[in-house]
Amino acid sequence: MTEKRFLQGFLAALLSLGLIVLGLQILMTRVGEIDFKGVVDRQLAAPNGEILFLSGLNQNAYHYKIMLFDRVSPEAVAIGSSRAMEVRGEFFNTRFVTMGGAINNLQNLETIAEHVARTPTPPQLALVYVDPWLFNARYTDNQAPVPDVPKLVSADMLFGGLKALRHGNWLGNSLRSRNLGIYALINDEGYARDGSQYYLGTQNGSVASSDVRFVRTFGRIEGDKQNFQRNTRADPALVARICAAVKKIRRRTRHVVVVAPPFATPIWARLSQPDYAYIQDGYEQLSACVGDASFFSFVDPASIRGGTDCEFVDGLHGGDVTYARMLNQIGEADPETRRYLRADFLTAFIERYKGHAGGSGLALRPGMKEVDFLGLGCRK
Repeated sequence: MTEKRFLQGFLAALLSLGLIVLGLQILMTRVGEIDFKGVVDRQLAAPNGEILFLSGLNQNAYHYKIMLFDRVSPEAVAIGSSRAMEVRGEFFNTRFVTMGGAINNLQNLETIAEHVARTPTPPQLALVYVDPWLFNARYTDNQAPVPDVPKLVSADMLFGGLKALRHGNWLGNSLRSRNLGIYALINDEGYARDGSQYYLGTQNGSVASSDVRFVRTFGRIEGDKQNFQRNTRADPALVARICAAVKKIRRRTRHVVVVAPPFATPIWARLSQPDYAYIQDGYEQLSACVGDASFFSFVDPASIRGGTDCEFVDGLHGGDVTYARMLNQIGEADPETRRYLRADFLTAFIERYKGHAGGSGLALRPGMKEVDFLGLGCRK
């Protein structure tokens, strides 16, 4: 009898554990932490911006952006790190996706170039935003592997979800919001269906900026770390790998534009000093080797006509008004790019939202006000 009771208790405990695991699997799938394909499906079935996605447990966007690219099959695409995430689909007159956030190192760029080259219906226009640290031999992340997309709930995922409750009630928000991913549920920030990032919580002040007066970015620079390792010369071998990736994209794409994205004014003033001379050196080498791709450098923010630091999200990320200005200038100088742009819309967008970091966010949330979240004295 004792053995029978023990067996019954063991089976009951096992069944209870199985039900708990199954419940967690369903919950994490429902909120978008598992099954990125399902996330893409749900986003594409809704109006742009209605469902934002950003995982709170795995913020590497590589696999998500690949899935989005494959599903949309865009005619125009932006490729790059988080510094290509503010390029919006509404800036274009054709199907568009930004793969911004997918490239954290040179290896990512090479694999995405290979993916674009193999796609059955390649894009007609590719905008490739190249960060300077990709050609810095001291940048240690150029070969970092891409983490796998979780398919099953795990103990780490459970503990991560519980820890996230300290920052906001994502469980409760999942019942009221259509957003997906724990981070998006807490902060109302994440990727829209075109792949572009919305910083709504930062814009309205509900999420405190970690780069007020660019203190965090300056800390990275002075600490010689996190993308800002000093060097005086770019590595020619790394530049050659970037150029090879660009040329691979170009072989299947009608037109390729290589862009050097900007830094905020005081950040660039520091990075333009001799101990970071590799940046200008690398972009000069890059412009000489990209072949028939167009090259535009906005690394110095003074090159962006009418732009201000008030239109930046932080020290190294311009907002969507900044990127609209850049596209406008590219279109003026490059007729092949201009044919894919909504030129009149860009002009009106810049005029309406000048001085703001997120014009599209203000349009997405009518009545929302953008605050001076960087503490720069910006009049919004």
